[in-house]
Amino acid sequence: MAQWPIPPDLHSEIEGGPFCPFHEHSLGSRDGRIPRYTDSHACVRCISALTEGRLSLDVHKIHRTYRRRFLEFWSFVEIGDPDECWNWHGNTHSKSNSTYFAMPRFWGSARQYSAPRIAFWFTWGDVGRLPIKPICGNNHCCNPLHWRAKGVPHYHVNRHMQKIDLEFSSNKLQHETQLFLETTLERDPKRFEKLQKANKLWIDFRLNSDKPVQIEDLIKAAAKEQGFDS
Repeated sequence: MAQWPIPPDLHSEIEGGPFCPFHEHSLGSRDGRIPRYTDSHACVRCISALTEGRLSLDVHKIHRTYRRRFLEFWSFVEIGDPDECWNWHGNTHSKSNSTYFAMPRFWGSARQYSAPRIAFWFTWGDVGRLPIKPICGNNHCCNPLHWRAKGVPHYHVNRHMQKIDLEFSSNKLQHETQLFLETTLERDPKRFEKLQKANKLWIDFRLNSDKPVQIEDLIKAAAKEQGFDS
C-alpha cells in the first residue's frame, strides 16, 4: 500500500480502511479500501490535503455513495460569506440543542454525527475520530473556515485564496442544493417529505428562492405561519 507524508504530531501507524467521502482517494485501490491512521481512523490523504490548506465544496469530488447525503446536508445550512457563521437549520436534539445529521458510515456503530463534523468531512476531509473545535465559538456553525482539527497542523498559508475559493464554490453549491430539492420534490416526493420533517419552513424557503435565504425572511415567514403578521 502506498505511503503518504505523515504530518507531525499525528499517529504513525497506518492500516487499510473503508473509503472516505472523496472519491479520488480511492483511485488505484483494488478492493476499495484506503490508507487510514490506526488510532484516529482519519484518511491519510485527507490529512495531507488538510495540512496543505486544500478544501472543497464540489459535489463532483464526493464519492458517489455520499453525493445525495452531501446535497441533503448542505440544503440545511445557511451558507453566507466566508467570514460569517453558516448556521445549521436541520435536526437538533430537544434537550441539548446540539446538532445532528444522519449519515451511516462504513466503520463504527454511530449513525448520527454533529452537523459541524459532517461539514468538516465534506470540505476539509475525513479526519475520523479527531476532535474538532470552533474558533468562532458557535457550535451550530458549519463554515469550514471556522473549525480546526486537533492534532493537525493549522492551515493558514493560503487563507486569502481559501476565502476566494469558498465564496465562489459556496454560490455554486447553493444553486446545486436548490436544484437538488426541486428534483427530489418532482421525482421522489416521499424523500422530500422526510427532508421537510427536519425543518419544513427552511426547506420550503430553499426550494422557492433562487437567492441565498436571509434569516430575516425566515423570521417573517415563521411569524406569518403562526398568524402574528400584520
